[in-house]
Parts: sequence; C-alpha cells; structure tokens
Amino acid sequence: MMDIKASHIDYITFKSFLWRNFSVVVWILWIFLLIIMPQNLSAQRYEHLEKLVKDTEEMKFPEASDNGKWLAWYIFSVDGTKKMLLQRTGDKDHRTERKNIDFIIWVGNDLAIQTKDTLEYLYPETGKFRFFYHVKKCIYNKQQHAFMVLYTEKDESRLEVYDTDLSLRQSISGIQHIYSEGDETIARRKTGDLIEALILKNGVFETIFSTHDELSNILPSGMKQKGFVIQTRKKGKTNLYYVSQDKKQYIFDGSSYADYDQMMLNPSRSDNSIALKLGKRILPAKGMVDIWYGTDFDLKKHAKVVTEFIRVDWEPVSGKQVLMTRSGYFEETAIGHSRYLMYETDKQQVDKMDKAGGNSFDRLYLWNAVTGTYTLITDLRKQMVISPSGQYLLIQRENNWQLYNTLTLVMEDVKVSAAMVPYFISGKEVLWVGGNRILEYNLTTQKKKEIFTASDDSEIELVDFTRISTELGYGRDFRTTDIKKSLLLKITDSKNSYTSYASLKNSRLQIIQQPTPDEITELKRMNEDENYYWIEENYNKRPGLVVKKGKEDSKVMYVSEENNQKFEQAELIKISYKGSDGETISGALYMPLGYDRSKKYPVVIHVYEKQDYMTKRFLRPSFSNPTGLNIPLLMEEGFAVLLADISQSDKGAGISALESINNALDELQKIRNVDMTKIGLMGQSFGGYETNFIAGHSNRFAAYVSGSAVSDVVRTYYGYNYHFNAPDYYRYEGRQYWFKATLAENPGKYIKNNPIMFAQNVSAPMLLWTGADDGNVSPEGTKSMFIALRKYRKPVIALFYDKEGHSLSRAEAQKDLTLKILDWFNYHLKNEKNIPWIQKYIKGAQ
Repeated sequence: MMDIKASHIDYITFKSFLWRNFSVVVWILWIFLLIIMPQNLSAQRYEHLEKLVKDTEEMKFPEASDNGKWLAWYIFSVDGTKKMLLQRTGDKDHRTERKNIDFIIWVGNDLAIQTKDTLEYLYPETGKFRFFYHVKKCIYNKQQHAFMVLYTEKDESRLEVYDTDLSLRQSISGIQHIYSEGDETIARRKTGDLIEALILKNGVFETIFSTHDELSNILPSGMKQKGFVIQTRKKGKTNLYYVSQDKKQYIFDGSSYADYDQMMLNPSRSDNSIALKLGKRILPAKGMVDIWYGTDFDLKKHAKVVTEFIRVDWEPVSGKQVLMTRSGYFEETAIGHSRYLMYETDKQQVDKMDKAGGNSFDRLYLWNAVTGTYTLITDLRKQMVISPSGQYLLIQRENNWQLYNTLTLVMEDVKVSAAMVPYFISGKEVLWVGGNRILEYNLTTQKKKEIFTASDDSEIELVDFTRISTELGYGRDFRTTDIKKSLLLKITDSKNSYTSYASLKNSRLQIIQQPTPDEITELKRMNEDENYYWIEENYNKRPGLVVKKGKEDSKVMYVSEENNQKFEQAELIKISYKGSDGETISGALYMPLGYDRSKKYPVVIHVYEKQDYMTKRFLRPSFSNPTGLNIPLLMEEGFAVLLADISQSDKGAGISALESINNALDELQKIRNVDMTKIGLMGQSFGGYETNFIAGHSNRFAAYVSGSAVSDVVRTYYGYNYHFNAPDYYRYEGRQYWFKATLAENPGKYIKNNPIMFAQNVSAPMLLWTGADDGNVSPEGTKSMFIALRKYRKPVIALFYDKEGHSLSRAEAQKDLTLKILDWFNYHLKNEKNIPWIQKYIKGAQ
C-alpha cells in the first residue's frame, strides 16, 4: 500500500509540473522536432531524387579477349555493387550478365569471374563453365599461358597451376602470397619454419631460394640477365640477396647500411648492376619538448614518421657498390655505365617545398662514378626526355629543344619547336609529335623526315607510348614508342575542340573515329589487327561502348544509363566573355529539363578554374559527390547551372576571379530565361577561396556555398600544411594563386586578395563546409570565416564533417552535403522556407 500511495503522489506531482511548466515542455518538444525533422523532411522532399539516383549506373573498364571476339566490362551501381556484362563484338544481341561480382580477368579467350571466394571459369564460345570454391585469388601469366588459383586457408592455402584448357599442371600447398610483376609471377611458401621463394618458369613453379628467416620481399632484378632480389629479416637484421637464373646466390654487403630495412628497386640502365633504393623509418621526436631548428630542411619529420632513402648501385657478381646518394645532391637517377643524373641542393632554399610553386628551376648535374666528377648540365625548368641508353638528354626550352650528350658532355640546339614532344624510337632516332606535324629525326646526322602533316588547325598527340618515370620527377623520364607498329594518334581541331582518332603506319593514316564533340575514353587496340574499342559520351549522350573493326563502320555495342534517358534532352548554352587578363574564356549553362521558355529560372554558378572538360561527361544523377556538386540533381530541382571559367591576371587570384565572374554575369543577363535576382555561387578548395572573396565584393548573388576553403591568405601563408607536410607559402607564390611575390615583397597584393578582410561586406547568406580532418586546407579557415561573418551578424551556417578530409569520402557524408546544398539553394533561390535546419540560423541575423 505504501508503494501504491507513493506512486500516486509522484503522478500528481508530475501532472502538476506539466501544467506549471507547459511552455518549457513545448520548448523541449520543439527542440526534439528540430533535431529529427530535417532528415524526415529531406527524405520526403527528395523522394523523386532518391528514385532517380537509384536507377543510375556507371560503365567502366572494358577489356577484350585475346582473339578480339568478346568484350567484358563492369557496371557499377549506386549501392557499391558491380556486375559484369559479356558480349560478342559482332553480335549486339548476344550478352551474358553476372551480378554482385568482385572482379574479372581474361584468360586468353576465356573469362575468370570472382565473387567473394567463388570463382567461375567461363567459356564464352560454348557458354560452359566450371566453378572453383574457397578461392582467395587468381592470376593469369599470359607469356607462360598459366592460370593460377590460390585457395584460402580452408583448403590449405593451396596453389593450383593450369593450362588455359584447365589441365592441371601443378598443385602446391602452404602458399602465403602470390603476385605478378611484368612477365614474372612470384610466390612465397611456408612449410613448417622453412620459407621458400618460388618463381613461375616454363609454366610451373620452382624454388629459387629458401630460408628459416622472415622472407619479406622478392622482386625481379630488372637486369638484362634477369634474376631476383630477395630480402630477409632476422632479429631486426636485414639481408639482401641476388639470385641468378641458374640459382646462384650473391649476398649484398649491407654493413654500412644496417639501419635501412626497406627495399625498392629502380632501373639501373646497366646490364650487370641493380639500383637499390634503401629506406629507414625515422620517428618524430617524442618527449616534453619537440625542438624545431631554423636549419631543418624538411619539417615533415616533426609531424609524422618519415622514411629516409639512400640509393646504391650494386653489381652482384663482382660485389662492387656505388653509393649514388651524394651530399649536397638529391633525386639520383641511374642512366647506365656508372653515370647518374641528380639535382644540386639549392643552398638558398629554406624548405624542400620552396620550388613546388612552379616558378623555379632544378640545377641538373651528371655524376661520373668512375672519375668522381660532377658536370653541370643545365638549369632544368621544363620537360626532359632520356634516351634508352642514357646517352642523350632532350631538354625543353621556351621556344625549342636542346640535345645533351652524356658521353661527350656537349649541348646543342635542336631546331624543333618546344610545342613538339619527343619519343625515342631507337638509341639515336626520335619521333617528334606536336602541332599538326610528326617528324622523324636522327640525332647524329641531324636529318629530318616528315612523317605526317594534318590541317593547320589540328593538334596531334601520340596515344600509345611507353613512359618510365624517374626520381627526377614528372615530365623528366624515359619515353619510347615502336614505329614498326601503327601509331595511335589523337587529333584535336583547335577551332571547335572536336577530336578524332587515327592509326598511322608507313605514312598512311587510317581513321578510327571521325571528328566528334564526344569524350572518348578507354580507347584500346582489340588485338594485333586494326581493331579498336572505346567508351564515348557527352553531357547529353549516354555512355556507349563502341567497336571498330578494320575499315568497317564503328558499331555501338551497348548504351549505359537505360533509366536516365531523359538527360539526353539536356540543353547547354555556351557563353563567352573576357577574363581578368583579357583572355576570351567561356561558360557552360545547363538549363532545367523541359524548361518553360516563358519563365525565368534561378541559376547556381560553380567556380574553379577552366571547367569545359566537365561538359563532355554525361549528366549522371548521384549522391556520391565529394564536393556536393551534382549538376543533374540541381537541374531536376529547377535550377540552371553555369560552369563559369576564370582566368588569372597580375591583380591576384581573388580579384581575377571577381572580374571574370562579373563579366560572366554581364553575359548571363542577356539570356531571357535567367532570373538575375536569384543567382547562387558555389566552389570548393580554390573555388571556395574564390567564392569567399567574391562574397565580400559583390551584391549580385542571393546565396553562397563555400567548401574546404582558404579564408585568410595572410594567416595561412606562413601556416603548416599537413597534407604536403610543409609550409603553405609556396602555393601562394605560384600554383593556383600565382601572386608571384612573397608576402614581404608585396603585402598589398595579399591584403587586397584576402577574403577575411572583406567579410563585413558580405551581403548574402553563406553556407560553409569542411572536413574536420582536412590536412590540405585547415578547417580553421572555415572557422575563421564563420566567426567573422557571425561577428558582423551575417546569415551563416558552417558544416564540419567528422573524420573527413579535403573532400568527402564516405557515402553518407557525400549524400548529406549534396542534399544540404540542394536545401540551401531551394531555400534562398526558390523561397522554399519549410527547411528547419536553415530557418534556425535566421534568429538575430540582419
């Protein structure tokens, strides 16, 4: 009875509390509704978009069978799953499908399809198939016609080797790992405490090395006589071996490099030596205090674990070693015969990234390890192409190329335009491609031979060539092509940007693809004959898989995006205007589908740099947008979308963007169906900086969205960038911002182009967003912009996405941002006010 009475009293007390505090209860309920309503309202408001996105697919990675009779490709769905489609190249109606697969590989003319741990081996010609279960991995070595299946531990980690007709050649248990590199296939096996290195030779595996130590690396040596480099570890000690083709072992004397426990190989360009790249991890200083010295050249070591590398040229048979890493030099690259290219460390350079802005040079030296001499070659500013033997260097200048002979140490001019690109076709012969010409040039006789000339307005590019990168950096590499085969060319008409593709052999041109405004990707030769396939698409053309056999007309085998055909009706209006530097630039305006020509529509402008390349992509509705921009979803919501180019002048990045966009707006207002009172501007990264700056200098916009953006170029000029692990100032002096001066040299330019200085002038609501873990542009920039706008009582909301970087990577975050941007523009450009998460920000704002 006492308990019942107590409960009765509690009920009366609670009831009395409710009546006395009715307003408090209502307030609590309202807050609760504010928390849950935005998602529910968004879900209801965007049901039509959910359905649109659900039907989206993406075609990728077509590959042909060896005989060219079959093509297989992936179809990616929005839920992350993928399926395989297989089709005979001569029969559009003969198509096979497999759903929810992981990957496919061609085994000659048969197809291996893996789904989780199940492998299907399919014979396209007959439709017959065979299944393998508990499969971990499969590999095909084309040169040795060997198909390999590695099973899971459930089946003893067994490796089976088959002929292409699935006749079993070999079965081996205890395989820990298998991989292919080039034409080599390598496996690691453990039996008890014995670990073996196995290689595929003549279609079967044989043991080339065994050890009771940890076997941590097996790599092809890269030497002419082949062989392998093997790395073992025991109690923290690393040993390196070279194992020759006849299984002789040579151990590397690493006593001088005991701390270096990582190994990679670089091409040595020598028949009898191996270029080893050895690394050791250096941990950041730990303790009460981390000391930073002004003489520290690389600040990364204070922020994270770094790997220090040295390079050693090793002749295994003789045992000779050459330490390529030299004090005062870096990026050593072997070119053969004990000669090495390297850059001299600039003693005036403070930080390793100081020259990354693009307005500098590298001082290139040739080191002869035999004589111990260093020879200054040149101040290298642009491209450099190295001959296969390393004897010749072709160096790009402003108006021409120069030739340097690393044996005679002589530099001479080559009378070829700097716009042309060289490809070595032998040790002394070069194919030059560029402009509307293709030339053959002999370096010793200096004789030129005209191979092909296109029309005056054409730009020719070579598509199929071999590039071997070097430590010297991008565009400074070995580059070759095989002129005995037909050359695959891309030809662009500079007047209308149409592209065509053709093959060239014996000065005879065969057209593969006629001039087209479409984007052509995945263009590949189907077999040794003149048969090709590719994917073509445009903003109003669904992606199609196309086959071209010889001189026959090309045929569309498959068209993707069956449920998004309506976007083929998209209308694109091109506008032209002057950039800040006087250059004529362009904008691409997408109108809403089926728009009423008697009405005016709000416009969302996206800003970055030049964006014309985006207009050749099919309008694919998706929530998977790392920056929240999806043009077809905006169009579906009734917005026109303008991709507006900007060009840079010496006034600075912010002013350049402002002047370019103002000129775009002047042109935009000539279009009768545009509502100039309902214009939104959005951008991310550099485009976010531009948006921030324009917002403080314009009253022509009704709303802004700025993502992952710099807001204060003065503050961040001396900031630390955790993405590049270096100071940030280099990218303001060069790169996108192109201030071309230090802050000390021209403070006025920085201040005039600094968005945060003009936050008080922002006249339209701003939505800011960033990843909370952005290491490229610190989230503090977004916080600063938010605080400045908040201080001056400007309407602003900031979104900070947890565990996200410079752009968003997780599907749920991408969808949330995409929908919030749609909400933002619906609210401010279309007056759809029932969006609670936005309404809340109005309180107290002016």
